[in-house]
Amino acid sequence: MRLLLLPLLASVATAAPEIINDVALRAKFQNTLGKLAEAGEHPTAQSFADSIDELPATSTLPADAKLATSAPEHPADSVHLISSVYKCGRCDHWHLAGVATAWALTHDGLMVTNQHVLAKARGQVMGVCDRHGNVHPILEVIAADEASDVALFRVEATDLVPLQLGPPAGIGAEVEVISHPHGRFFMHTFGRVSRYSETPQREDRPSVVRMSITADYAKGSSGGPVLDSENRVVGMVCNTQSIYYESNNGQPKGPLQMVVKNCVPADAIRTLLGGG
Repeated sequence: MRLLLLPLLASVATAAPEIINDVALRAKFQNTLGKLAEAGEHPTAQSFADSIDELPATSTLPADAKLATSAPEHPADSVHLISSVYKCGRCDHWHLAGVATAWALTHDGLMVTNQHVLAKARGQVMGVCDRHGNVHPILEVIAADEASDVALFRVEATDLVPLQLGPPAGIGAEVEVISHPHGRFFMHTFGRVSRYSETPQREDRPSVVRMSITADYAKGSSGGPVLDSENRVVGMVCNTQSIYYESNNGQPKGPLQMVVKNCVPADAIRTLLGGG
């Protein structure tokens, strides 16, 4: 039995981890979007931001759209950078605007991110980029809900690796986040579901449910999928809330004690898809 195990153990021991080159990936994304912007054949990021309040909060998926019925072996293949390009006016180069996170819902171009990612978009062509440097421009934003902070959009692609929507994750369930915190692309962090909470209802928006997790993330992680132990989407990164020991007239005053990580639960994504 020992002899039979040796080849397998050797294979595991020599498997090299994937190394992400943040600078090279950013440059590829930026240069490709810049060329698309110069061609002038795609909608601008600014146009998406200007029209997002007019979009429906739910959408019926196209008849030929097929949601994933199984989870991918490598969920990082489904996760993308999302950004736009602009010119600063001081040079002739294209620059990437802030990079956030998005993920594939279907193989033929439907993707998901936070509503606030698109609402704050600026500049020219907006697109997504996978970990291999493949870039796809965004063609349209189909639906967006500000309260739940979910948006559905379509890119020009037919070979995406979709993630599967999973059942609600219970308190204490193990979760993983794949996102791009402050330019650290395709970072995996791990933790557990810590609670579900309902936000107070306001006159201008209804109350919504948020899922809090202990897996770490930061700026640039907005839209990142929260995965269960079977690589199914059980939520999506939304925002953080910092808790300080003291405050001064409502303003934070150290020391920082805790950062609460709030996420959109998967059921809110299903609602945007019309119950999908």
